Amino acid sequence: MNHFELVSPAGSFEKLKFAIEYGADAVYLGAKSFSLREGAANFSIEELRQGVEYVHQRGKRAYLAANIFFHDSHFNAFKEFLEEIKSIQIDGIIVSDIGAVSYIRGKYPDISIHISTQANTTNSETARFYEKLGVKRIILARELGIEEIKRIRDRVSLDLEVFVHGAMCISYSGRCLLSNYFTNQSLYKKGEKMGGMKKLKTRDANLGDCAQSCRWEYYLVESTRKNDFIPIEENETGTAILSSKDLNLSAHIKRLMDAGINAFKIEGRMKSIYYVSNVTRVYRYCIDSALKGEDVDLKILEELDKVSHREYTTGFYFKENESLCSTKNSSYIREYSFLGYVLKRIDNRKFLIRAMNQIKNNDSIEIIRPHFKDFVIEKYNLLKDDMIVDKVHPDEEFILEYIGDFELDRFDILRRKVT
Repeated sequence: MNHFELVSPAGSFEKLKFAIEYGADAVYLGAKSFSLREGAANFSIEELRQGVEYVHQRGKRAYLAANIFFHDSHFNAFKEFLEEIKSIQIDGIIVSDIGAVSYIRGKYPDISIHISTQANTTNSETARFYEKLGVKRIILARELGIEEIKRIRDRVSLDLEVFVHGAMCISYSGRCLLSNYFTNQSLYKKGEKMGGMKKLKTRDANLGDCAQSCRWEYYLVESTRKNDFIPIEENETGTAILSSKDLNLSAHIKRLMDAGINAFKIEGRMKSIYYVSNVTRVYRYCIDSALKGEDVDLKILEELDKVSHREYTTGFYFKENESLCSTKNSSYIREYSFLGYVLKRIDNRKFLIRAMNQIKNNDSIEIIRPHFKDFVIEKYNLLKDDMIVDKVHPDEEFILEYIGDFELDRFDILRRKVT
């Protein structure tokens, strides 16, 4: 049990590439169906094939998430899907449904099965049951403390994986019915405008289409005073009692290794390229430091404050801080803006960039790289159609012409501190 793996999210092929470049040992991704992230770009069958080939060429691994809660209506399509992907050399398929486990084990014995955290494995007897079925890895429930994980490790030899960073559901192991309830068409008011969080269908979190109802703010209403909204206050700080803090275990990786955990997973298939890249490089550093027996540099851990996040917590892992803790509010903390990333070098001074937010020609731009060799650029030109422009807009491609002595590389990321 002395192998350790950093597993990063890949919500699209481009995010997959950045995750690998910034230090992931493996990525987890979803096809167009059956994963719990319907809103992500996800992968077609051909993209899945190409993505797996891409990571294998670089000596990394790819895990396919198919962890919805299956109804009978899903199974025929799932069987057809498995037949389509059987020639793709995925390194494991992540499932939560015991029927899916049984079918895959019987029909495709060479496919490595990983049990999703959605299956809420919280004890060693369940872990031993999965091990007898030939399961390769269990992604443990997030409700476990580190001492409980140690006891499970003592009784099984399969791989144990845990989430170490990212958003957490308020519901047990993410099994939630709030979204299903609040987006049910029977609750829609006559003439209510659809769009945004409400669509013309019920959004089921357990089928990958969560509306994140736990992030909404709630009020208590007395039946005869329907216009008198009373805040539901958990404490003096606010009303977002169902919205949990984000998980951050960057300072505790060595303790998790010592507990017998093999794989450390980052949540975030719906997050930006910048988020995936920056969080991945921080945890790559934390794992490598732990393996070398070195203390972590707190300055590097501060990079996790520079991505969009809610307040942080260590969740249930440690008795001294065993709390999910609701956030003071459900909004994200955003100290930096993701400006764009380098697509390719044109010559020593010009680089093709894809903008992700507006960039103005007087912005102080910081460049971040996989190994923390970051720097700031201030003298540059923005070019479109060979003409200097004052600004570029989101999702535009443009040329950045630098006035100085440095070169940008593919996968370099541009960001700006929000004032």
